[in-house]
Amino acid sequence: MLTSEIILAFILGAIAGGILITIFLPGFLKSIFRDTAKNTLSEVTQEVSSKQDEYEDDIAKQLKEIEKSINAANTAWTTNTTSITKEVKDLSKSHIQWAEALSNPGEQGALAEEALEVMLETAGLIKGVNFDTQQTESTEQGRLRPDFYVYTPDDGVIVIDCKAPMKLYREAIETEDEEQKKAKLKEHARNVLGHAKALGKKDYTQAIDRRTPDNVIMFVPNIAIYLSACEQIPDLVQQAWKNKVTICPPEAVYPILKNIMLTWQQKKLYENAEIIQKQAIEIHKRLIKFQGIFAKIGTNLNKASKAFNEGTRSWNSRLTPAFRKIEEMGVVAEKKEALEHLDPIEEEAGED
Repeated sequence: MLTSEIILAFILGAIAGGILITIFLPGFLKSIFRDTAKNTLSEVTQEVSSKQDEYEDDIAKQLKEIEKSINAANTAWTTNTTSITKEVKDLSKSHIQWAEALSNPGEQGALAEEALEVMLETAGLIKGVNFDTQQTESTEQGRLRPDFYVYTPDDGVIVIDCKAPMKLYREAIETEDEEQKKAKLKEHARNVLGHAKALGKKDYTQAIDRRTPDNVIMFVPNIAIYLSACEQIPDLVQQAWKNKVTICPPEAVYPILKNIMLTWQQKKLYENAEIIQKQAIEIHKRLIKFQGIFAKIGTNLNKASKAFNEGTRSWNSRLTPAFRKIEEMGVVAEKKEALEHLDPIEEEAGED
């Protein structure tokens, strides 16, 4: 009976405990979870806040660096745009000047002469020595003044006259009308040939006191205007040649100038070689003469040495003993100075 009561009491206690656990356990667990979550959240929040501060510092530094880079780029951009703007203005001004020059025959000629002079100097020729400009010559035809005289090493001269027939060519390039373009290009070619014929009528051979080639060089400063004229008049070069004129663009005239410069250099080398040869012959003559003089000096020195040795032997063998006797007898000067023995000059073996 007692055992049944104990078991019943245990069962009732378990049931009551289960009911109490069911009632109070959720709240207890909830309280524990809430506290744990709060602690974990606080730790996470602190860690995130610490990382956030670090990230904010890094971002602030990077933003400052980006700001510096942007400021530097802005400064460089301002400087570059200012420079580019100035260069564009200068180019525009230069373009306007070139456009005006291309429409002005006088300016065209001046530009052609300037271009040729630069080429002459680039080739190594010296103004006033290897070439001259604007030399006026008087002939039966009147006064002639070619643009350039280029002197050759054989005392000759090459006459170069500059022509820049660009106006019609420029007009042909600028027009969009094909018929007008063709007409302008043909007129341009006839103009180039006309310049060559007019130049051929000037007889520079009578005006220059030097040997000159049969042909005068007509320099055109742009190969495009030369090729365009040749395209319109295929035998342009031959027709100009018949008038004793050779039409040369820069690409053709530069090799001629360079060849002249090389010829001058070869002549200079030849002249230097002749001078060196003459100097070598003269030095050889002087060396032979000096050798004779020096040999005489040696011969005379040898004779003087022999004479000195003969005198020494006579002094030591004859004069000194006689004076020794006088010294022994007391007949001496106030200052008692003994006579010294003289040593002969040693003569090299084999010498006379």
